[in-house]
Amino acid sequence: MARRPQPPPRREALPFALLLLALASAFAFGHDRAHFYRADHHDWLTVRTLTIAANLAPEHRFLGFIRRKIGEDGEPQFVEPYNRFPHGVYAAVRLATLPAGDDLDRQVLAARLLMLAFFAGAAAAAYLALRRLLGSRWIALAATLLAFSSYCLLYYNDMVASEIASLFGVMLTFHGMVLFRQEGRFRPLLARTALALLLGWHALALAAPFAVLGLASEIARAGQGGAPPGARRRLAAAVRSRYLAYGLASALWCALLVGFNFANEYLAFEGRVAPADLPSFRSMLGRLGNDPVNADTVGWLPFLRGQLGAIGGTAAPWALAERLGIPLGQPTYGPWPADARWAVWGAAVAAACFAGLRFLPQRMLFATLLLAGWCWAVPFRGSASLHEFEAMFHLGAPLVLWTLALLGLRRLAGRRSDRLLPALAAASMLVFALSAWRMGGVGHDAAAGERQRETAADFTAIRGLARGATVLAHPIDHALITRQHRRNYWLAGSYTQIEPFASGEEWRALPDYDYVVLPAGLGGSLTPDNRRYFLYRLGALPGVHSALAAREPAARGRFDVRAGGGTLTWTREPCEDEDTRGRFFVEVTPLAAADLPAGRREAGFEAAEFAFRDRGVRFNGVCMAAADLPAYGIARIATGQRGEDGAEEWRAEFAPSGGR
Repeated sequence: MARRPQPPPRREALPFALLLLALASAFAFGHDRAHFYRADHHDWLTVRTLTIAANLAPEHRFLGFIRRKIGEDGEPQFVEPYNRFPHGVYAAVRLATLPAGDDLDRQVLAARLLMLAFFAGAAAAAYLALRRLLGSRWIALAATLLAFSSYCLLYYNDMVASEIASLFGVMLTFHGMVLFRQEGRFRPLLARTALALLLGWHALALAAPFAVLGLASEIARAGQGGAPPGARRRLAAAVRSRYLAYGLASALWCALLVGFNFANEYLAFEGRVAPADLPSFRSMLGRLGNDPVNADTVGWLPFLRGQLGAIGGTAAPWALAERLGIPLGQPTYGPWPADARWAVWGAAVAAACFAGLRFLPQRMLFATLLLAGWCWAVPFRGSASLHEFEAMFHLGAPLVLWTLALLGLRRLAGRRSDRLLPALAAASMLVFALSAWRMGGVGHDAAAGERQRETAADFTAIRGLARGATVLAHPIDHALITRQHRRNYWLAGSYTQIEPFASGEEWRALPDYDYVVLPAGLGGSLTPDNRRYFLYRLGALPGVHSALAAREPAARGRFDVRAGGGTLTWTREPCEDEDTRGRFFVEVTPLAAADLPAGRREAGFEAAEFAFRDRGVRFNGVCMAAADLPAYGIARIATGQRGEDGAEEWRAEFAPSGGR
């Protein structure tokens, strides 16, 4: 075991305080709950995590799930478990949101601040590890801040997601490895790894190369000369090796956590689902790359290109990268990023890092850090290829790259390095703060933030009235899966929350519920002061259509179309199955062309399509569907339905009163 004397802790508190000061800029610019850097992606991941955390309870056997429904026997059934990650991060989110009480807006803020704390904790652990390895507090500070100012880390730290907490676990484990290599402290390493695996599986990708490289090193040393014969010495060294014990302990702890998740998911389905058909098991197969639907994306060539691009993205501080003229883009799923120049840059970074290992102290530790990203991405290429935010686990590349660069500058500066290194550390603080500030303006949407606040206020009122009741949240919604997840979160925890049911199914034929939530303000609402979502007693549903009929339609086609309160509503009575088969379309022409997204300005209108099953419901022979209208002033609305061949079955156009 290599042991190196540690430099005296001269003014050790100063660089650490400067690190925390720089990291404070991420809190200052990255916690705004009114917007996400990537709408309909980051908030999708955020509300998924919040929903699982809100539903985490002993009565559900601590099953991670998003929604459930009432079965034919009238009992709740889980239909969307999400039990594939360890529960540590969800428990932490649950604890962080408890002080916010029923204020849903504050809960989102508390959870986002928790993620930023995990982000800052990862940076602090990285600094402390580099400080011990390099013996230079200024190089450790500069390398850490330059690595953590990358596009990948800053762009995704606004999500409430298990990956952010898992990154903290990875760097905490790395700090434990440094303590073990330098001081032989084995128990702190085990404790750090156990905690890291409670937050996410990624720490196992760091533990594996560390155990293998350490074991190989001990076996190689044991075989050099002396008696007894080399083979026996190697075997004895392997059996006594703490690296082997560490690898086995990590694997066993991981297996116990996975086994717990699979067991409580199997019990939640009461044995009705075979173990091989459990959602978590099928998800695991997909993450391993056995996913024929995404075969083009998870193929080895696009996978390799995407991972090299991810390394390039992690090695580029955002404040510098946005000035290079290479578009980073905003990928959703697929190899990250799309521009091939990032893959070329990433390949150069990876080659330089591995070649430069011989210039670093404790090169085995730095090699472990470099290999960790690949040890995760290769076996789980189905996940790494489809989730571009997992690029953050290639963090070892920028840490090694900037360490090599700073060590080289110190050598070139010679005696002047005492003045140069603090200046470089100060420059890295500026780069990080500027990167966080520039990233803080990405994706800002004041209108979206206002909708978020209105939705939170509405559901705060709904929860206060219907706590402990059985609530139906039907498929009518103002957007796609993101808002469905968000609605699940708004309703989670206080309710037996049931949604959605099969399209075309009559409400009157379903088991009894206490309340229903609708995205339209009709007569008899229990929350008349709400802005976007309203609560009704189930018994009031027969009066819904009469309340709609009291409004004069803005246009008539196969369906009556009404606009008001920022919502477009379609109704038909009587309604048959064939009336709902065609896809609905909406074309919205704004009063000001500048309100359109850049890609739609040539067409002159904003368009959307949906199937009735996504936003519609039938009750008492009435069909009703609803969708949100844009927040800008509207000159004209066209809507109708298209058949399977794309031909219009009917079309209606009108100018909404008041411009919206």
